[in-house]
Amino acid sequence: MYAETLSNDLKSLLNNTLLSDIKIKGNDGVEINAHRVILAVRSEVFKCMLLNGMKESLQEVIEFPEVSSDTLHVILEYLYTGRVTEQTLTIEMVAEAFHGADYFLLEQLKCQIIEFFKNHLRNNNVNKINISAKVLSRLLECMESTNNEFVNLLCDSINSMSLKSIEYFNLNFKALEYILSHVKREEGTKVFSISEYDLFHYVIFWAANEISEEALSFYESCLPSSKTLKNFNRNSNVSLNIYNIQGHAKYQSTMITKTYPLLNLVKLERIHPFIISNIIEPLDGLIDSKTLIGVYRKQALLAGKHICLNDISLQWDDNARGSNMYLKSTSVVVSNSLSHEWIRTAVPISEQDIFEWDIVVEEICDCFWVGICTIKEFDVDYNSWLGKQAYGWVFGSIGVICHNTQEENGPYTNKYGKEFKKNDRITVHLDMGERTCSFSINGERYPIAFRDLPNEIYPAVSLITSGRARIEPRQ
Repeated sequence: MYAETLSNDLKSLLNNTLLSDIKIKGNDGVEINAHRVILAVRSEVFKCMLLNGMKESLQEVIEFPEVSSDTLHVILEYLYTGRVTEQTLTIEMVAEAFHGADYFLLEQLKCQIIEFFKNHLRNNNVNKINISAKVLSRLLECMESTNNEFVNLLCDSINSMSLKSIEYFNLNFKALEYILSHVKREEGTKVFSISEYDLFHYVIFWAANEISEEALSFYESCLPSSKTLKNFNRNSNVSLNIYNIQGHAKYQSTMITKTYPLLNLVKLERIHPFIISNIIEPLDGLIDSKTLIGVYRKQALLAGKHICLNDISLQWDDNARGSNMYLKSTSVVVSNSLSHEWIRTAVPISEQDIFEWDIVVEEICDCFWVGICTIKEFDVDYNSWLGKQAYGWVFGSIGVICHNTQEENGPYTNKYGKEFKKNDRITVHLDMGERTCSFSINGERYPIAFRDLPNEIYPAVSLITSGRARIEPRQ
């Protein structure tokens, strides 16, 4: 109670002319009344300015061209009271506030701003990816360094969902480039939850939107969606309306400038050769001839091998796991639980294609289960054995498969493959077109294990103590 009263009393001094002996001025020209003694005691930056003979020590007004008066108000409220309120800190200025806290070396304030943002996302779950994209764009405009917890949080929020759900105007160039580069640096992770062509598709539309509505309308009218291309692959009666290349010439120069660094982050060799030759190559200049030759060469070298053209984001979801499981990295999960618990990835699989990934048994346990799950229309329990649930389909280390069974501790009768052990590599083969799933152990493939799967699936593992599982793209 006393601390609350003291905080309120100190807050009443903020921007109060009573005993004020200095003014703080932002880049918008607005001045805020303050007190030297409070600033010097509460901030090392202000202490150096006011007490170490710097020019600011003699000034009645200190100007900060790097930040606005609204941001300075957040800084001063924290310095005076030890906290910031939602009346001062808003989602519209959260990026600038974090930049200000970083500029003034206020680590605790940075933590408060991050918590404010997390709470805002929890209360705005429907549109959180666009909120995160907008804040990330503004933050990267403000700050030179990207090595901080807030940038990582924003990227994690964006990467947990499909890139194509972000409205184009919410991502600036720096943010889009950083997201792509950041995702590519994640060990064992492929790009987003969409196919590589969808990524190309998004970059083109984003750049066109930067030019004009007319440019966006043109590329939308002529660049086929991945759904159209899938229909073409599956139904020979579907014809593609390949666009009038003359229209592209109107925007060619500007599009090359805007897309060149971004398209370098797209793994074109994972896009079907038909799409490369008939859809991408005619966009003259966007992909230079040397790069295209390299793409065709890589595809030729991969001929005869299985290429998963639709990539999935292989990252465990730290918010979708048993309470006694923890992540060593985005791709490695460890269990400390004496009873069954499970975890799923952050991004679902819902496209009509073949998806494959590996689960590496880094540490075996008595009950090590590899499989898939769904959460659609289910109230899932992560502190349980996934194999007994109607929303789980798993292959166990004892060589059996289970789905919706009540025989949690055996005996298990549905024999499927051989037993697996530490360092074994379990490959999951998911055919979303046929809605089937099968497994391999160290390259030895077994028949279809499950059929009639739902239309939205997550990779998953179910473990008990000492079990450790790594998820990777198929080797």
